[in-house]
Amino acid sequence: MPDITAVFASLTRPGVFLTENTSGFRNPTIASHNTIYMIGSATAGPFHTPTFVRSLTDFFNQFGGSLSESAVRVLFRNNPDALLYFSRAALSPKRTLTIGVAQAGAYTLSISGDNYDADVTYTATASDTLISIRDGLVSAINSSDIGPFVTAIPTSGQDAFRLLVDVAGETLTLSVLAGSITPVDSTGTTLADTDYVNAIEQSFDLDDEYPQGFVLAPEAFQFAGSSLAVGLALETLADARDWVALIDAAPTSLTVAQLTADAQRYASPQGHSRFYGSYLRTTEGGLVPASPAVAAMTTKRFSEQGYHQPSAGAKYPLRGVTEAVPALGNQEQSILNPLGINLVRKLANKGVVIWGMRTLSTDELYKFGSTRVIMNILNGTLRRAFDNELFNSIDGSGVLMGRIRETARAVCRQMWEAKALYGAAEVDAFQVVCGPENNPSSLLEQGAVLVEVYVAPAPNLERLLVATYRVSIGQVQSASSVS
Repeated sequence: MPDITAVFASLTRPGVFLTENTSGFRNPTIASHNTIYMIGSATAGPFHTPTFVRSLTDFFNQFGGSLSESAVRVLFRNNPDALLYFSRAALSPKRTLTIGVAQAGAYTLSISGDNYDADVTYTATASDTLISIRDGLVSAINSSDIGPFVTAIPTSGQDAFRLLVDVAGETLTLSVLAGSITPVDSTGTTLADTDYVNAIEQSFDLDDEYPQGFVLAPEAFQFAGSSLAVGLALETLADARDWVALIDAAPTSLTVAQLTADAQRYASPQGHSRFYGSYLRTTEGGLVPASPAVAAMTTKRFSEQGYHQPSAGAKYPLRGVTEAVPALGNQEQSILNPLGINLVRKLANKGVVIWGMRTLSTDELYKFGSTRVIMNILNGTLRRAFDNELFNSIDGSGVLMGRIRETARAVCRQMWEAKALYGAAEVDAFQVVCGPENNPSSLLEQGAVLVEVYVAPAPNLERLLVATYRVSIGQVQSASSVS
């Protein structure tokens, strides 16, 4: 409500005047979770820039040849209307540097590129070892002015480290000015796991309003060898943005033991990552990781049935694939499923279907994938719901807090009506607290207001037990009433 005294002070002639303003709580639009972000290589197109791709033909036109071609093909076969953003990873210059002798004195490197230039020194003492000199150089490089352009990473050996360029398109020139250091060009001709990680970290600015959705890098898991760093980078990104990361198994993980060891390298405390242990044989005869088909089928189902539906089931058999590799059965899945390892299986009269919906979280509250999506959408909607409430006076009568509370309730009510929250009544599905009970004066004096939102996400059916009983003739009703 406007300040009436100020309004009247501005009116100096007789007459009837009208003023219109907004008041009351708002009914925010529920966030979407239908966007797919894929990281991969290409022969053309911008580096580290998520670019909208409308179809496989559009992908060829924008990015040319790519190891991700089969993944993109499978994705659009399973959801022709998919909202795909592709980010091209850059082949960054790399150097491997080995410390030859540990001795007191300066170890100095001259490191430069198109937009950076510095001499970096670590001064060793007589007590320094190869590993301490290595770590000193790594720390000196990463904390120097060129830190935003290059990153130094220790290798598994005690006497060596790698130097990587972080900015796409930058060059790397390196020379040894002092100390026993031998540099070797280790750039290679194909993308390494560090290149995919660099693309994941550099492609998405946290200040950019990218729609929520799924992020994956199937090419990295299939071709880059060690995939641990890529999976951890995907988890970090998904956790920061309330997305879902789809992590693929290594192509060499073919047995229960190998899949178990592969998956247990990752951690996802709140279920932002899912792990898929299957590869798909396409109709062209090649293999492709499961993640692009999962992302496509999931977003298609979201569009048709709602975002609270799981990313699995016989209702949505996969298109353009003939089998799942490895071809594991019930016995193997009984071991893998509780570990959060999802499989794609070829089932009789059902086709090739996604037959698992778990996350990598060990927390029972986050073990199912749909829970994470529901919480992502809740968080994403609430994050943008209160822009009009900021920079307002906190009144003592509770009007502002009431407006905040009712706005949050409106979000929860929409999600409950969409069957994403579980409960026969609103009180069973959600509760919003924003008032004097959780906002003491000490908090208000800091210009802060706390709103607490409690929700019960709708669970999904994973296991169904059908119990049958043989009873005597004429005893069906009495037997069923006893049981």
